[in-house]
Amino acid sequence: LGYVFSPKKGISSKEERANLVLYKRPFSVIGYFSAVAVDTIIYFLRSTIRSPAAMALIIPLTGTYVSSFFEGDHIQYVEPIVFYMEFAVWWIGLGVLSSIGLGTGMHSGFLFTFPHVIEVTLAAQACGHVQFETFSNMWWVKTPDQFQCGDYPKEDLKFFDVALKALLPAVLWGCGTAVGEIPPYAISLAARNARIANSSFDQLQEEIAEESKSKNFIMRMKTSLEKWMIDFLKKNGFVGVLLMAAWPNAFFDLCGICCGHFGMPFWKFFSATLIGKGFMKVPMQVVVMVTVFSEAYLNIVLAMVEKITPVAWELKSKLLGALNKYKAKFVNKSLATQGPNILKRLWGGFLIVAIGFFVVSCIQEFAQQRAAEMAKKEKEESKKKR
Repeated sequence: LGYVFSPKKGISSKEERANLVLYKRPFSVIGYFSAVAVDTIIYFLRSTIRSPAAMALIIPLTGTYVSSFFEGDHIQYVEPIVFYMEFAVWWIGLGVLSSIGLGTGMHSGFLFTFPHVIEVTLAAQACGHVQFETFSNMWWVKTPDQFQCGDYPKEDLKFFDVALKALLPAVLWGCGTAVGEIPPYAISLAARNARIANSSFDQLQEEIAEESKSKNFIMRMKTSLEKWMIDFLKKNGFVGVLLMAAWPNAFFDLCGICCGHFGMPFWKFFSATLIGKGFMKVPMQVVVMVTVFSEAYLNIVLAMVEKITPVAWELKSKLLGALNKYKAKFVNKSLATQGPNILKRLWGGFLIVAIGFFVVSCIQEFAQQRAAEMAKKEKEESKKKR
């Protein structure tokens, strides 16, 4: 079906491909994208069928999930498994979405993961314990017991108890971001192994060459950093990837392309990325957020706000009142079931816009890549005919 709607020719001009966007050429974009979607589905189906390990994992999980829709004595055993499957898919999937688009990924950390950690921290302060339920905070579901203190007595709340309560979803999200780095690596490695031009790496080199001549100081600094990173990865291999992945690195997209181009083995690249992103960077981010949103640090921030804003604004008391009202929802279930306030509605609207922008960006990016690949293939075929 994708090939029926896909344009028959590619677009060689970079400027013309830049105009391949939904609001200018919707039918062409949808055509190119549908062809990419069909190819991708066929590729994954073939790869899955040919892999005994994948089949051994997918068939039981699929069977378990399907069986949950049928009544019977098995439900009591199946439902917990399905619940944790949905939990893992949600948080890992958000991580994949965060890093899979080269520069256009949905920043699901800021939209979902970090707000979850903050909510856990505030709930722990309000309840005086960490016995409240948080696992159901997924797939936009709000259960009556979610983040509710319950009848548990207050206890000596320790910092690491709060951090551990928020850690599992964050680690799964971090592992998902590592999985999202595989496509650029795989494309670059495939081009190297096939001994064909690596368009991703070539484009990166072209951009670095152009930006190094820029009069803009920031652009030159960015280019210098990219050059240093490529050399660092080439020299240090596993350790280089691990160190690049272990902090919020805006240039990590380049790592996959470079490691594929240099022929780094898959498990060496992926294990370094997984350890760095999932088990080093994310736990540090959780520790920072729990610290910043703990009561002592919030009071310091509110005191600073009071100093730098006019007294007439009464900003500290207003923020404190809003925060206490929010915390009260964790203790009082009747407040938690009330309709969303204006801030919640605005946040919900922002989420819809952000997700919509991400989807449109991905469709356009895949369409532009398809147009470039078709043009390149046509050029190679015309050379052969000569």
